[in-house]
Amino acid sequence: MEEVERCEECGKVLKDKSYEPYCKQCDEKLDKQFDDIEDNILIYKEILDGEIKVLEKFEDTDIKDLFKRVYEKLSREEGGLKEESIVVLNKLKSSFSLKESELGIKELREIREIKKAKPKDQCPECDKKIKEDFNLCPYCGYRLKKDIEINK
Repeated sequence: MEEVERCEECGKVLKDKSYEPYCKQCDEKLDKQFDDIEDNILIYKEILDGEIKVLEKFEDTDIKDLFKRVYEKLSREEGGLKEESIVVLNKLKSSFSLKESELGIKELREIREIKKAKPKDQCPECDKKIKEDFNLCPYCGYRLKKDIEINK
């Protein structure tokens, strides 16, 4: 009996014998997600864990090409690579065990995280605007002041 090939993403039976792991619809969806992830890295200077999971579905060469494109674009920003750009590049590099020597780039500084101070009128949990003298966030209930007692 012949083994049936299934799409690794949705489980549909693959009718053509292309030996690709995804059906046409899933392949197109993943390609769109890949492009969106690249845009998000460039715009927001971050990469989320869920985006890393999506990228794990791609070939190593695709990830290396993505890294090189992002590195090149972020390096051209005024003033060169900024700390938040280095953080996202390091996360991408470490998530996929990429090496600078393989990528043809100079070694990145070891910056893993940037601590950004939240404004006093912003909840550190949900980021909504609040009054500075609030004890609890009225939106999410986050305890803003550690020295208050909550009665239940």
